[in-house]
Parts: sequence; structure tokens; C-alpha cells
Amino acid sequence: MEIRNIATFVKIVEYNNFTKAAESLGYSQAAVTAQIKSLEAELGVPLFDRIGRGIALTEEGKTFLPYALDVLNAEEAARNSVRPAEELAGTLRICSPSSFAAGPLPDMLRKFHELHPNVDVTVKISDYLEDNLLKLTRGEIDFLIILDEPNAFPDFRLFAEKPAPIIFVTHPANPLRRKKTCRINDLLENDFIVCDRGIGYSAILEKKLLERGLQMPSSMDVGSVEAIIRILLGGFGISFIPAYTVADYLEQGRLVQLNSKGYDIEFQSGLLCNPSRWINPIMQEFIRVCEERP
Repeated sequence: MEIRNIATFVKIVEYNNFTKAAESLGYSQAAVTAQIKSLEAELGVPLFDRIGRGIALTEEGKTFLPYALDVLNAEEAARNSVRPAEELAGTLRICSPSSFAAGPLPDMLRKFHELHPNVDVTVKISDYLEDNLLKLTRGEIDFLIILDEPNAFPDFRLFAEKPAPIIFVTHPANPLRRKKTCRINDLLENDFIVCDRGIGYSAILEKKLLERGLQMPSSMDVGSVEAIIRILLGGFGISFIPAYTVADYLEQGRLVQLNSKGYDIEFQSGLLCNPSRWINPIMQEFIRVCEERP
């Protein structure tokens, strides 16, 4: 069973398209089709159903996929065990929500570049989850950085997951800081600043409020976490944002966290990956860098 044919099979699954897989591998479509036919003949079962212009894995293909990934991982491990250390080279494609880009992402990218200067990194910043998941499914990106509730994406693989609390934050001059626990109404009525209402963690807060018969205020909707932080530092308002975006300001005392019992939302960050994707050495290294961040 040729490794090349197995790699082609995995690439087709990744893109869900023969033509795109062929372009990615630098083969003609005829060559890719021939490789799959050879693999199917060797296995004695069809791996893909051709449905009009589309394709889908057969039940045998679904069964074979995890073994194919194991073969590719074992082949890469075998190569690494005997060849001298060498610089990684290639491309890494990431999509990140804006809040993460305003938090840990720059340091992670800097560290990764210091370790692997020959890897080109492309980063897209987007908060539109459905579009981002579609890009991940199509193979247009390698990783999607997520900030969401635990177990929110059971159909994808998740790496380097870490707790990511979302907190109520304000300026130290706000009188509410003197309260040990604030009522949620006090927070919402005190010049509340929303980040991208209707998506991400703001949408989840709004849903939690509606479950208790409360409305999300519409005092200010700002689409940039960095802009919200500047507004808070200027002494105006309260916001509900990821703790990692304001960690330095909290430590310096330039901003303070407000406690609202019963409205803590458990979130986590992590690297989301297409479950059919082979985790190549570049991706493995980025996972390692992400796992080592505080």
C-alpha cells in the first residue's frame, strides 16, 4: 500500500474535492483519480461515493480514515527519528477572533516565528464563526482559534485548550468597585459597553440574560476589544470581555474586575482543526507553542 496514495486519500477528505486536492498536491486530477482507484483496488472496497459533482466517504472510507491518518503520522515519526534536525519550512494558516488577537496571539506568533523563521504564517481576524468553520471544513485554514463554552464543537478536533474567563471590568473610579458583589442590573444600567452584540461571548451573555427575563442594554456597541479597553481606561463604562485582554491593566490597577454572582460564564480557548486533517510537523509545532503559553 503506497504512502503516496494514502496521503492523496487524506488530502481529498480534507478538501472534500478531487480537483482542490490535486491542486494542493501539485498533481493532475487524472493522477489523483488513478491513485484513489489503485488504493480502492488494493483495499477491495470503494472509499468515495460520487454524488453528482460532489463526493462523500463511504462507510468503508470512514472506517479507513483514522488508520490512514495513523499511517501518515507513523511515517513522519519514522522520518524524524533518523534524519538530522532541520528547519521547518512551509505555510501555516490561522483564523482568530479579534479578542484573541488583542490578547495572547501576538506573543504566540512572535515565539513561533523565533523558533521557525522559515515558516510563513497567514492570520485572518474574523468573529463570524459560521464563515470561519466553513473555511476550516474546506481546508482553507489549518487552525481556527476559538473562544467559546466547553464542548461547543464536538465534530472538530480541539488542541491546546485553556480556561478563558470572561469578566465584568471597569475603571477604578467607578463606585461599583466598592461592592463585594454587584447586582446584574447595576452592571447593565451603568453605561454598559457591548463587544459585537449578537456574536461570540456577548451573544452568550445576552442569551443567559434572556433566560432570566433581562434585556441586554444598548448603551454602546463597539466592535473592537482594544477600543473598549481604551474607553474603560478613560473612566467610562463597564464591559464584559475576556480576562486575558486586560490582564496587565488589572495587575497594574488601571482597571478592576467587578463580581456578579451567578453570571460567570465558563469559556475556553483552543485550536480547532478539521477532524480529517493530517497534523503535519508545522501544525504540531504551533500546537506545542500554544500549549506552553500561560
